[in-house]
Amino acid sequence: MKIIISSIKKAKLDLKKININNIKAIIISSYNNDIEIIPIENKLVLNFDDITEISSSSFSPLIAKKIHSFIDKLDVKKDKLYICCDSGESRSPAIAACILRKNGENENQIWRNYNYHPNILVYKILCKEFGLHNTNLSLKYKKYINDFALKKKIKSSKK
Repeated sequence: MKIIISSIKKAKLDLKKININNIKAIIISSYNNDIEIIPIENKLVLNFDDITEISSSSFSPLIAKKIHSFIDKLDVKKDKLYICCDSGESRSPAIAACILRKNGENENQIWRNYNYHPNILVYKILCKEFGLHNTNLSLKYKKYINDFALKKKIKSSKK
């Protein structure tokens, strides 16, 4: 399955220009910013905040179950999956990393990308829903890899 990570604003523009057959979407927002107008019929629209502490507005096991159910209905060989959130940097990459891992693909393309900062709470809860084991050490290591990629990019930009 090809996964495209994007901001909602960019997805709205991109999806106007391409054939949307076989494109599915997971759309996440903290705001109600007309996300329903993204022109894809088969989409899962979610509303939760980009926070890493458990609260009434954070990612939850119930939301993870909705994603799991949605993903299980997709055709891994044919479908393209847009995952977009307000900025496309935290919640979307966390979900993409879990899906890649669930499908036996390399999730390090997410963790090593300095443009992404996967939300650890989203990743941890969704992995648990998918039956993927994580230890606190493995989560810290993933965060370290991601932080290191950003520091490396900042350092090379200053030269």
